[in-house]
Amino acid sequence: MPTITIRDLPEDVHAALKVMAAGAQKGGRRSVEGFARALLVEAARRRGPGLGSQLLAIGRQFHASLDAAGESTTNADIDALFKRSGEQGEPASFE
Repeated sequence: MPTITIRDLPEDVHAALKVMAAGAQKGGRRSVEGFARALLVEAARRRGPGLGSQLLAIGRQFHASLDAAGESTTNADIDALFKRSGEQGEPASFE
């Protein structure tokens, strides 16, 4: 199995990891190394929202802020923001 070495870890962080490792396992102590490994594995495997979900959230937040300000917008308004002068707007085709 591959290994990594983490140098220059601040002392307060190492101390906090020791305390967290000691309390992480019922009935016994867990090593700082084992605890840090578990944290790294969990972080590496955790998947956040995809790009589409992030864009959807941004759009919803944008529309909510417009609604809160008493403003409104249409898809055509949004499209106009991204068109260059004289550009013809054609929908993308994925066929």
